[in-house]
Amino acid sequence: MTDAPQTGTQPKITLIALGGTIASIRSDSGRARAGAMTGEALIAALGLDTPVTLEVETLAQKASNALTFEDLFAVRDAAQRAVAEGAAGVVVSQGTDTLEDSAFLLDMICDLPGAGLVLTGAQRVPYALGSDAGPNIRDAITVAAHPAARGAGALLVFDQEVHEALHVRKVSSHRLRGFESPGHGALGLVDGAFVDMRRPARLPDRFPDLTGPLPRVDILPAAMEASPRLLRAAVDSGARGLVLDGLGRGQVPPDWMPEIAVLREAGVPMAVTSSTLSGRLGPDYDYPGCMAEITALGVLPCDELSARKARLWLACRIAAGV
Repeated sequence: MTDAPQTGTQPKITLIALGGTIASIRSDSGRARAGAMTGEALIAALGLDTPVTLEVETLAQKASNALTFEDLFAVRDAAQRAVAEGAAGVVVSQGTDTLEDSAFLLDMICDLPGAGLVLTGAQRVPYALGSDAGPNIRDAITVAAHPAARGAGALLVFDQEVHEALHVRKVSSHRLRGFESPGHGALGLVDGAFVDMRRPARLPDRFPDLTGPLPRVDILPAAMEASPRLLRAAVDSGARGLVLDGLGRGQVPPDWMPEIAVLREAGVPMAVTSSTLSGRLGPDYDYPGCMAEITALGVLPCDELSARKARLWLACRIAAGV
């Protein structure tokens, strides 16, 4: 619970820009064109006063719905190169819609044991009244330069809070408090130069040697009378793995079980998670479609992972031959 130490030289931080709302300009239609600004133009417009030497690299100028795994592997490589060249930390700016996905994937594939890695974005465009673009970038730089962030994996900084990649979720489409970690709470806080954060929880799986591409893994949402034909259709159309976004403690409709059994017998990797915001899976029940039946077929349980994160985890495992 200490301020970042004052030294005679300013730490070097590298900002890797990918676009997003935080880098928007107003289009001729009056709506926002996400990612239209380069990272260099964004930093120049914000006029930040953080006590660091900031280097900026624009890797993409995309809305977050257009980001790809290839983009994130490029971020991984650029981050590791920046740290090798003396950066004390790396900040990644992008759109918020896939910010939790990027944080989670980078947490698994990017190894920066001696530096901070922080992701951020904005809910309001930089030209809007009360925009959070400047404050979020400023706070992300502050955390990335702080000793507590070194070797902590990918962190997400938003609205003066620090979140771990494992549990953070986007919880609002428009409010400035756009991210929370349901069931766990924020990892820490940022108040000017003051940073207070505990060590994050992280999955034991690490894939720093993966180079991509990642295999296609599809998410199948369980719902009342959802058709089991969707599972077969996903595999027949090219999915290499499936994530069952289960109900409650990890249940699926009873008529999904025969199709799950057939696909598992054929060797299709599967994981199951819960569509709830928080809480562990549990083998508490004994009825068709319960989690105990699913995992007995070799479906991998993903406690407290959203389906989107379970998808990334399973894709990495398949790519790594686990």
